[in-house]
Amino acid sequence: MKIKSLAILLMMGLCTATHCQEVLAPLSAALRPSAPKSTDTLVLELPFFDDFAEYEGLPDTKRWLSVQAYINKDYAPEAPTIGTATLDALDADGNLYPQASSNQFGADTLASQIVRLDSLTGAYQRRLQPSDSIYLSFFYLPGGWYGAQWELVGDAPSNQDSLFLDFYDADEQQWNVVWATAGYNADTTGTTTHWPWRFASVCINDQRYFTNRFQFRFRNYASLDPNPKSGIAGNCDQWSIDYVYLNRNRSAADSMSRDVAFVDKAPSMLAKYQAMPSRQYRTSEMATNLNIRIANRYNQTLASNYSYKVIGNAGQQIAQYDGGFENIVPFFPNGRYQEMGVHSNPPVNFAFPESPAPATYDIVHVVREGVGGDLHNGNDTMRFRQVFDDYYAYDDGVAENGYGLTSTGSHMWLSYRFDLNEKDTLTAVDLCFNRTRNGENEDVRFHLCVWACSNGIPSTMIYKDSEAMTPQFNGRNGFHRYALTHPVVVSDTVFIGFEQLSNDYINLGFDRSTDSRRYTYYRTGNEWMQSILSGSIMMRPTFGASALADIATKPADIEALIFPNPASNRVNIRTNSTNGTLTITLYDISGRQIWTRHGADGFDTEGLTDGIYILRLTDPETGRQSNNKLIIKR
Repeated sequence: MKIKSLAILLMMGLCTATHCQEVLAPLSAALRPSAPKSTDTLVLELPFFDDFAEYEGLPDTKRWLSVQAYINKDYAPEAPTIGTATLDALDADGNLYPQASSNQFGADTLASQIVRLDSLTGAYQRRLQPSDSIYLSFFYLPGGWYGAQWELVGDAPSNQDSLFLDFYDADEQQWNVVWATAGYNADTTGTTTHWPWRFASVCINDQRYFTNRFQFRFRNYASLDPNPKSGIAGNCDQWSIDYVYLNRNRSAADSMSRDVAFVDKAPSMLAKYQAMPSRQYRTSEMATNLNIRIANRYNQTLASNYSYKVIGNAGQQIAQYDGGFENIVPFFPNGRYQEMGVHSNPPVNFAFPESPAPATYDIVHVVREGVGGDLHNGNDTMRFRQVFDDYYAYDDGVAENGYGLTSTGSHMWLSYRFDLNEKDTLTAVDLCFNRTRNGENEDVRFHLCVWACSNGIPSTMIYKDSEAMTPQFNGRNGFHRYALTHPVVVSDTVFIGFEQLSNDYINLGFDRSTDSRRYTYYRTGNEWMQSILSGSIMMRPTFGASALADIATKPADIEALIFPNPASNRVNIRTNSTNGTLTITLYDISGRQIWTRHGADGFDTEGLTDGIYILRLTDPETGRQSNNKLIIKR
């Protein structure tokens, strides 16, 4: 699809002094894990089924031979069941295909392993033939849902793009097209049915496919915008596929099965955040209820049981909920999900314990069809990992889009609201940037900033980093931790963000599965504008010395040797820096600055109590740094 639709240029968000717009861009890299070097060929038998519910990332090699498609729970809301396979303009390693252009080009392929269609084996051995009524069926969706542009996930293919289904003729050693559709917008279906997924079913009645080497494959053609703004051109033309089913004794209208399943991924147990600092957590942060979407894919009302349990760090169960048995009406033909609140809107009947120590909990949700048995158990379980560490997160860690601002001015500001329960020390900010085609955003410069809050919007700037930063990339959905020049003590409500020093597109990760637009503000002049884009920018404030200690474990700009460590009386410093006037700054475990000195090759520990410290070395000429954990022990 063309970028004028992808990059949502929202005229509603124009700033008064200069034209400033929020822009969503498709990803051009780092969407998925690297592909394996090779995939072994297997021979399968009927039935073949995959609803992509039990795994994410690369296609399951026990079912699929090619690995270009991306298995995820993010790109297609309200899928037939939880999880889909997405075909797009990215290759198996998550980069734009080298042949990507404004002309139509071949993109992803999802090819099955070999399936025996010559005969049945096992207890009922016999040859298969066209009279066995063998059908391959699946659901498909262009882009991600329908409706207002700023509410959508993904990008709908344009008319010149397409999705194909091919069957393999083993004797002729060639693939034959058996089904295809041109690109279209999901609005054409969704606005009339309120569920934009479409069902396709192909009968296998040609004798040439009844061999022991049958295969099928999905593939798509995509096209890029001919005149993209630098940093925006990227992944586009997504097709999501789900509920792929190949078996005998079927009909063309066979779209239902006795299957009660989850539809969307598991939610956070917190009312506002996906994760938060352990010392900031209060039991008041807990959600009161959860929104769980469960579908009955059968043509009759069934009974189902829903429950969840909470598992602690050591594997112990700390809470559970049992919603009992309830009837669930069929999803078809009216698009109805489970309507009984004890299943669809279950209460959060517990609270995580308050503790300053980091902790992780696993929440496991299970739904079971209660009488006749469920045909597909893989979509009956979903999990969420609740993290309490040193950072806040509105996002769920997966970037479906890129976010940035465009402006006629030279400077732009972006801010993000966070509410603290107690005074704390902000020491770093985690940012997830998307790689762009040809690295077009690598040199975009910005300063980290912190603002106080007044009447719910950013007010006085209380911190601006003295050093300009540039986007750093840490792999698939990876965050890079940017240390503040000096820690900042904050309390109550603050806004974290940055000042961008040009109008280039910065391409910050944007999560479409969570919605924190009411906490997001931007400006180029004097007036702050609230975001209208549904989603969460992938920016996370981090607190305390533990955040700096995390930085200390990463490769340093300045190579430093701190010895002895632990130290008792004297700390010696040796570096590879040619500058003899390094700045040495010492922070305690809470992130509070103890002192700053210049040009020393070490220092005495007199006056320091036993404990853990962060020792930061800074070259004032180049801005290169080294953050080091130091232990004082006598």
